[in-house]
Amino acid sequence: MERCTVHFFRCTCLVVLLLAISLLPATAQTKGVIRGKIVDELGGALPGASVRIKGTTQGTVTNLTGDYTLSDLTPGTIHLEVFYMGFQPYDQPVTVTTGETTVHNLTLASTTTMLKGVTVTGIMEGQQKALNQQRNADNFKQIVSADLMGRFPDLNVAESLQRLPGVTIGREQNEGSTVQLRGTPGNYTNINMNGEQIMGTQEQGQRNAQLDLIPANVLSSMEVVKTLTPDLDGDAIAGAINMKTPTAVSLKPRISIDLAAGYNKLRDKANGIANLSYNQRFFQTDKSPNGKLGLALYGSYYRTNNGYDEINAQVWQAKDFNDGQGSILFPTDIRIVHLNNLRTRKGLTATIDYSFNPTASLVFNATYTNLDNDAERYRKRTRMQTANTTRTADGVYTTTRGRGYNEYLNRSIDNGNFNMSLEGEKQFSRLKLDGGLFYTKSLLEQTANSYNYITGNVPLTISQIAGDYIQATGSTDAKNNASLYTYNTYEANNYNSEGTNFVARLNATYNYKIGANDAYVKAGFKLKRMHNKRYRPSYSTATYAGPAAAGNLTNFLGEAELDDQLLDNNLTFGRAVNGDATIAFLTNNPSYFPANPLGNQVAVDTYFYDAEENVTSGYVMNRIQFRKVMLLAGLRVERTGVDYNARLVNQDANGNLTSSVPTNAVYTYTKFLPNVQTKFDLAPNTIARAALSFGYSRPNFNELVPSRVVSILNATLTDGNPDLKPAGTTNYDVSIEHYLKNLGILSVGGFYKHITNFQYNSVVTLTGTEFPGANNYLNYQYFKTYNGDDATVYGLEVNAQTNLTFLPGFLKGFSLYANYTYVYSKADAQLRKGLRLPGQADHTANGSLSYTYKGFTVQGNVNYNGAYTVLLGVNDANDVIRAERVQLDANASYRITKNLTVYAEGTNLLNAPQTDYLGIRSRLYTKQFYDYTGRAGFKYRF
Repeated sequence: MERCTVHFFRCTCLVVLLLAISLLPATAQTKGVIRGKIVDELGGALPGASVRIKGTTQGTVTNLTGDYTLSDLTPGTIHLEVFYMGFQPYDQPVTVTTGETTVHNLTLASTTTMLKGVTVTGIMEGQQKALNQQRNADNFKQIVSADLMGRFPDLNVAESLQRLPGVTIGREQNEGSTVQLRGTPGNYTNINMNGEQIMGTQEQGQRNAQLDLIPANVLSSMEVVKTLTPDLDGDAIAGAINMKTPTAVSLKPRISIDLAAGYNKLRDKANGIANLSYNQRFFQTDKSPNGKLGLALYGSYYRTNNGYDEINAQVWQAKDFNDGQGSILFPTDIRIVHLNNLRTRKGLTATIDYSFNPTASLVFNATYTNLDNDAERYRKRTRMQTANTTRTADGVYTTTRGRGYNEYLNRSIDNGNFNMSLEGEKQFSRLKLDGGLFYTKSLLEQTANSYNYITGNVPLTISQIAGDYIQATGSTDAKNNASLYTYNTYEANNYNSEGTNFVARLNATYNYKIGANDAYVKAGFKLKRMHNKRYRPSYSTATYAGPAAAGNLTNFLGEAELDDQLLDNNLTFGRAVNGDATIAFLTNNPSYFPANPLGNQVAVDTYFYDAEENVTSGYVMNRIQFRKVMLLAGLRVERTGVDYNARLVNQDANGNLTSSVPTNAVYTYTKFLPNVQTKFDLAPNTIARAALSFGYSRPNFNELVPSRVVSILNATLTDGNPDLKPAGTTNYDVSIEHYLKNLGILSVGGFYKHITNFQYNSVVTLTGTEFPGANNYLNYQYFKTYNGDDATVYGLEVNAQTNLTFLPGFLKGFSLYANYTYVYSKADAQLRKGLRLPGQADHTANGSLSYTYKGFTVQGNVNYNGAYTVLLGVNDANDVIRAERVQLDANASYRITKNLTVYAEGTNLLNAPQTDYLGIRSRLYTKQFYDYTGRAGFKYRF
């Protein structure tokens, strides 16, 4: 508690200092300052514009709101040069006055009318903003503007990011959810909002936040930062995703309305979306011609009835059937799933900025996003007892001691995130101070109740174990014969996962010259407190102990055929459970379900952890701009203090609690992270980049805390590992980028990462010898994370964006967007050598071809993810691999008037499934189908 108080006091002092500095008057000086905003002819901000003093190396780049500042200027007349792709260059004299800040706002004239008659749409405008920011960045990054995000039929942030080179996404409920960069695990990428990290709240304790709860419509842009500069957090081996919220840019009110309705094929249900935005600036003065106060409000609402069909065989046992073929793996637990889900996503962001004077400003932002999933799951399982399973000469697996399960689950998951930030800056003659206070809170709450019916011993046969639709059948028709089933277990699995991040930072930038070359030195200090907690507010499981006749499934019959087109018409589900009747029976007969307090307490105590990390960091870096070369070098130091709490739990042979003892781990470590970045202007529109950087990534919270999680119903056990070390990396990056006059880019880049102490997830089947008490969990799937030895990752990224305006006639309306990434990795882990790093797909690619003619635009998009390892087993045969996947999307729009556009779009048109396999492609692990989704609507802007 004392440490938290001191941390809060330090952060508060930093913020008070920043606010006080922002109100200070400018000190007497002999130099002058030019400050202003650069906009287009409609008043829209132009971020990423290059602003320079002609004949010198002194210059800057406009920020997201189009603002720029040039300080330490010699009084007199200078020539100001502004360059922005897609606009006419600006070169005009400006008078600099001693000791004063001259406000010089600019409106640039578009040259897009020169694109041979092609109508400029929001797509091209988005490309302009993104490419200009990317070109003028000091490090390797890709910018995705709001306009460019609108080019694709993507509803959330992860969906938008999948279009970029080097990005792989994980899917949940037919939407992108998690993001991985350059073939590395998800926790190697920081997920930020306005520059600071959002805490993850996934059930398994992953650090990387889920991005399906953040609608793309409440953002102004996204950055994919692939090389970190010293002023950025160093705990991100792969890089960082930074989401930026909008600010007001115009004195005229800007209002946008987007309404659409659609259809989900899998469940034949509707979906709908509504987006609304408003931004405007106020209080125009001579010194603040664009207004002193800005207000931006953005809201989004999306609701859909979706779901998925699934088949999985996640337990494969090794057995020698004494037929001369040795020990082989065969599936002992096969499940089919029909899930219905009501998904609701909401987002709201508000930004207020205020300029006290031309040299001091504050920005306040609050953003709230929420994702609710209310699911109803029907699942059937067949289990074969390994010891009593035989195999015939023609490969048929048979047992007389099989079991059938018919299950029903209702579940609600509420996932929310709240971000709040206060940022400010003050410009003196050569010195700029900036900083802020940031707070983010994420909370996930699950309420889940599952009800299970089971057969006695029944004969089961599997005739074919290869392929994606393996099934166990038998003469008793265990799949549909309700009389074989009796009420078995009830489980109430409720859990909460919450994370907070409290940050205070202060930076100082000092401009100076080395000879005739413009330079600055920048230093900063940051305090960050990350807190992640996971717990079960309640948990209970009970085994039915009532009369067999009363608990027979014939009393709780659901639909005779729940789904006769399951898994893309490859299987049928068969007889379902009546959920309402099942729940009512338990409610009305509590004596039939005796409580097991000691067993329930095991699930509560093993699930708990409370993890706190206090990070103190500082950095210094220097940037020099020569005529054609930019050189940036610096050092960042981060010291992390760790305090993890969990419980050590012991159980008896029946799984009941015998002891539960609090346990604690406290330690510190310090990382020194040198960094060098350079950029070379090969030609006016061609640049080369190179970087050498060092970084690290912390293990996920659940992997570190000394806890154990046991799921009796799913027969899984997960252990923490407090001895895990952070992974470290040395990064080498190079690229060449050529920017096209028709608002496009051709680029190629390479990267190499040498990673030490990488973390990998292992899954094995318990045999009873792995740890004390393991014999209580025979045949459970055992998950644990370990440190590997060394790993290397290298890759190639190729990107092409171009508007084909050089083609003749109607062909000039085509535009091409394409990228390809190749990644290779090699890792050593314990006794296994030459592994592919988990999360690394060899090949990923995106392609988009669009055509625009007189306000009409049609576009097709394809996304390809190659296969990659999800979990490492004890050998190649037990690795869980995610199969390659191709998704096809399409969208079309028609601009009826200057303000009104109608559109239609569809995603996953080919019904591409997500498939995992065990070791080899013919050995199924999990397969899910989602089918296609479509919607149509209108956008009105005024």
